[in-house]
Amino acid sequence: MQLGSSRKGRLRNRLIVAVLAAVAGGAAWRVATRRPQLPEPAPEPPRLGYSTNGASPRHAIHH
Repeated sequence: MQLGSSRKGRLRNRLIVAVLAAVAGGAAWRVATRRPQLPEPAPEPPRLGYSTNGASPRHAIHH
């Protein structure tokens, strides 16, 4: 049994685990602190009032 290679392997495994833990922690932190994106602005503001398609209130009520 070679003690030198066993120690190097253990050290390498610990280093890999530490790097993976750091990457996972960084990704979780990034997701938790990310600001929500604003929606894209509307291409045209909504029109208020009556439409011009012929549906006006005077045609809706017949007395």
